[in-house]
Amino acid sequence: MREQLVALAKLGRIDASTRDLDERLRSIPAEVDELRENVTILEGLLAKERDQLLEAQKLRDDQDEQIKAAGDTLARSKAKAAQARNAREAEAVERELEAVRRTMRDREAEREKLTGAIEKVSSSLEKHEQEFGGLRDMLAEKEAEAQKQVAEVEAERSKALAGREEITKLLPGDVLRRYERIRGRFGMATADAVDGTCMGCRLSMRPMQFIAVQRGETFEECPQCKRFLVDPAWLEAEAVPPVRVGAEKAAPTAEPEASGEAPVEDDDAAS
Repeated sequence: MREQLVALAKLGRIDASTRDLDERLRSIPAEVDELRENVTILEGLLAKERDQLLEAQKLRDDQDEQIKAAGDTLARSKAKAAQARNAREAEAVERELEAVRRTMRDREAEREKLTGAIEKVSSSLEKHEQEFGGLRDMLAEKEAEAQKQVAEVEAERSKALAGREEITKLLPGDVLRRYERIRGRFGMATADAVDGTCMGCRLSMRPMQFIAVQRGETFEECPQCKRFLVDPAWLEAEAVPPVRVGAEKAAPTAEPEASGEAPVEDDDAAS
């Protein structure tokens, strides 16, 4: 039994040592994904600006065509004015000329506005394209860096997990299944029992249970957080560092009778 308890404590230490590594493996791609999303958003904005620029240029080309047509009309009206036979015809031609000139002034004013808009959009587009190029280069660098970091963390994690499989073989199947179930729920499945206190949820244990943990003859669990209780003294001879439980999911802190938390069922009992 002591060999199994020591194996359980070692397993808890190994899994504790890889928790930060697992978090880094999740956070590294998340940072790159956020940057990639920003690149995608900026790319979409650039596409809209390009469409706006093309639309403005098309409208200006239309204005140019209309100004040219008005100029042709003006030339014909002037020719008619030269051929006017009397004052009435001359006045009619003059009214026609004034209407054409007014149309040309309106077209030219509209063209000027479009030209200003085109220059503004072109300037904005050029700036955003430069920003996009820089952001895209940054994304490429971050992706390469992230791949390198992930490879390093995975290598470190593999090193930390060395021997884990052999240790799990020392544990009874039902205990191992229970261990993995609790670990999936709270992040850590073992907690040190120190001075009568579960260091996982800070519950003060009953004196008899703390004595049972120190004896190391049975698998003991915290009545509140359901983690397996281990005595650090079991591992002192092997110099295994203590479990740090501050970062995992917090367990309820009320007394067991008032906590309302359902116990973690054993697979074998459930079947």
